[in-house]
Amino acid sequence: MALGIAASPALAQAGPPSDAGVQPIEVDDNPPVSCPTGATGFRVEDPTTGSVNIPGDGNFTITVTDTTAGQVFSFDIPTADHRSAIKVVAKGGTGGANVYTYDSTTGFPNGITMDGSLHAPINPSGKFADLSHIDFCVIPSNY
Repeated sequence: MALGIAASPALAQAGPPSDAGVQPIEVDDNPPVSCPTGATGFRVEDPTTGSVNIPGDGNFTITVTDTTAGQVFSFDIPTADHRSAIKVVAKGGTGGANVYTYDSTTGFPNGITMDGSLHAPINPSGKFADLSHIDFCVIPSNY
């Protein structure tokens, strides 16, 4: 008589923090764009390096880079646009999404205008999943 043990699929992992030291929190599935009151939320589908429009007010730059660890990205909101990010969600693969929060709990009570080395969760291959979309929540800033 043989006993079989069903192997469960490997779960994704959030992975290392961003350049600003913000540790991503992995969430299941594909969350909708969800921002705190007063923030403008928008989605960047199939992100590539280039300029991104902040709906109704300005532009900023995303840089997507393929590394040996998988895809990573950075963002840079010009101070002239008077906006800062308070939440960024990186979705890729089938394991979920990574949420980066920039608030008083992470040392950024007024949000942040730039960060790098952000990524989707680590997939079963051990690498960051390729990005399918990135959600941003931005607020007016005094920068």
